[in-house]
Amino acid sequence: MAILQRVQWTLFQLGLVKTWTQVLFLALLLLVALWGFLRQSGMDAEAKSSSEIVFLPFLNDKTGPAPDWNTLYEPQALVAQAPVGNGVGWGVKTQRKTPSEKASESGETLFLQTYQLLNSGNHAQALEVAQTMVERFPNFQLGQLMYADLMAGFSGGMPEREALLQQPEVRRRLSQLKAEALQRTRHQDKTYFVGKYPAPLRYLSHSVSKVVVVDAQKSRLYVLSRPTDALGESKLQVVFDAYVSIGNNGMGKWREGDGKTPAGVYFVQKHLTDPMLPDLYGSGALTLDYPSPIDKELKRTGSGIWLHGSPSEQYARPPTATDGCVVLANDDMTRLVQLGLKADTPVIIAEQLTWHDAPKASPLKAPPKSWPEPEDMRKTPGDWQLISAFEWTDKQNNVAVLSHELQAPGRAPKRLHSYWVMDGKQWKEVGRPG
Repeated sequence: MAILQRVQWTLFQLGLVKTWTQVLFLALLLLVALWGFLRQSGMDAEAKSSSEIVFLPFLNDKTGPAPDWNTLYEPQALVAQAPVGNGVGWGVKTQRKTPSEKASESGETLFLQTYQLLNSGNHAQALEVAQTMVERFPNFQLGQLMYADLMAGFSGGMPEREALLQQPEVRRRLSQLKAEALQRTRHQDKTYFVGKYPAPLRYLSHSVSKVVVVDAQKSRLYVLSRPTDALGESKLQVVFDAYVSIGNNGMGKWREGDGKTPAGVYFVQKHLTDPMLPDLYGSGALTLDYPSPIDKELKRTGSGIWLHGSPSEQYARPPTATDGCVVLANDDMTRLVQLGLKADTPVIIAEQLTWHDAPKASPLKAPPKSWPEPEDMRKTPGDWQLISAFEWTDKQNNVAVLSHELQAPGRAPKRLHSYWVMDGKQWKEVGRPG
């Protein structure tokens, strides 16, 4: 009965059926077919290489190399044990994990683990991990779909597939879940970022401990930190990455309510915790200072662009499904906040981010000498130091954001952000926040 309830609940959660009568009918069909398969098959499930993936067929595609899939908090690999019993060998166990390792798992790590096992033909292990995934993250709809795919594959397919695909809402939701699956399986391996810097970053001093980077094309958020090694050298490292969703109309925000996410460099303002927020914002939010003076100079409007969590009924949103904010899964949002991001932490949001490797011109070594200082800052007593510099092209305009910090004896450091647009061959300051 527990298995029947699981299948019923999975199909209903996916929205592939509308009534509990339909759920029961499909669930019984699947279970009867699965029982018949297990009874008649004398082979190990891992030897069954023809399992049909019904709704996410690219997961079975062996025509090309498997995409990179590692995340920065991936669980340890599964260890296959010898089959037991007379029929299908379900004696597959995972490595024992410590509480901290279990806490590090997310819906995505289990999804990617299932994907890797499918790609290598270990269908029995994949099914076990998928079941763990939906039990631990019942609102992870992509995980529910993968689990339903595996169940259908082991039972010989789903004859009702074509009828389901005739429903516009089913086709729309499947399209969203496929897009999410592709984004989660195609992001770069963490080793790719070693020694690299995001292109807009021109300089970063020790006064800035972390930088947040959003690559909209890859539906990915990264946090860069700069720990110092035993030799006293500090290099930027990607210490966290997560899948994100952006505006339902993509990037390039221009007007209030256009459903787009802005591109540029912004700064964290406040951390809002879940008791203060409606369910829409999930486990918390980091507010950003959009519109910046550059946005205002270019006549952009709108407000309320945040990094925040997901509503409780969803583990995550499709890649483009927000009103303009950058949205994470709630467990990822919690991890992001636990990194200790302070007010004034820079946040780079790019439509398509490039990373460059410049060991001889590292943005951590020395500030650019030719960049301007605000005139009124030069008249202010004290030692002003450039602590960060960002430069990028915005609608064919070369723009920059500089941050300076005032060091004065007996006073807390004071920061000033200035915003610039290239006017001919000279920088023109266009404003200050506030």
